[in-house]
Amino acid sequence: MIGERTMTRGDRCDEYSAPLFIAWQLNTECNLNCLHCCEEAGGSSPSPDAMSGAQALQVCQQFVQAGVPYVALSGGEPLLCPHIWEICEYLRSHNVDIKIETNGEMIDQGVAERLAGLSLRSVQISIDGATAKSHEALRENGDWLRVMDACRLLSKINVNMEIVFVPTNFNIHEVAQTVDLAAKLGAYGFYSGKLMRIGRAAMNWKRLCPSETQYRQFFETMTSKTEQYRGVMKVYCYPYDVIEELRYRMTSPSASLLVLPNGKVKLIGPLPFICGDLKTMSLEDIWSRYKLAWGRPEVQDFARRILNEPALTAEANNWIELY
Repeated sequence: MIGERTMTRGDRCDEYSAPLFIAWQLNTECNLNCLHCCEEAGGSSPSPDAMSGAQALQVCQQFVQAGVPYVALSGGEPLLCPHIWEICEYLRSHNVDIKIETNGEMIDQGVAERLAGLSLRSVQISIDGATAKSHEALRENGDWLRVMDACRLLSKINVNMEIVFVPTNFNIHEVAQTVDLAAKLGAYGFYSGKLMRIGRAAMNWKRLCPSETQYRQFFETMTSKTEQYRGVMKVYCYPYDVIEELRYRMTSPSASLLVLPNGKVKLIGPLPFICGDLKTMSLEDIWSRYKLAWGRPEVQDFARRILNEPALTAEANNWIELY
């Protein structure tokens, strides 16, 4: 996830008895239809096999008992999840750090105040352009002005707000202006990196993927902005794409889990493999299976195929269960 904290002991999974980080996709419902959505989220109806509120709280209890220190809640649009507040309140009452990753359009005064009351690690808002035209081209049905209002509300009541920017070939030229905009809105941090070739982004790859020349200028700009805002706002650009990340993780799996709305747990975003189900299995069992799964021949073989043929990441959401 963009903006994850740096681990002090290293982040290899075999160093830990439980995950250091949980990326939890709470739901598939979303008010937008983003061209780059990794989860292919959308619509107003939950998945038929989505976890209930009671099941989600049982999962939270397992996170707390295992000593998981940090959970990022995403979706879909997580603020459309009916039990997000119960999840947040339970985890925060047990001193688990939380980041909420949202498109920002559900945040009004009441929601902003409720977020402030949770003392979250951060609220991460997606802004994909310094203009409504660029932002809304990527985020179909989006409302850039509503997102601007949400950011101002959060900043006014001192919620730790981060901005994430997804570069595509039709908005990448606005990254400098978007960094400046984030600073004016009072953001704590601005995060970006290469477009992730998963889900709808993989389907729309030719339409979305920036050129090498565009990326070169993008990284130069991010380096410049990092220096410009040093000590004022954290500006960070993750340098690797999902293929480069996967190559590294084949030998150094991270101490993190990716939890889907139905409770199933993926090895990593670009691979289709499922190593457990939190609705029926314990976190301890899944964590053991996660560590072992990376050495399985079918996982290593599929990962090597992706390294040679990146377009195979389009199959990432066609799950293959390993249990």
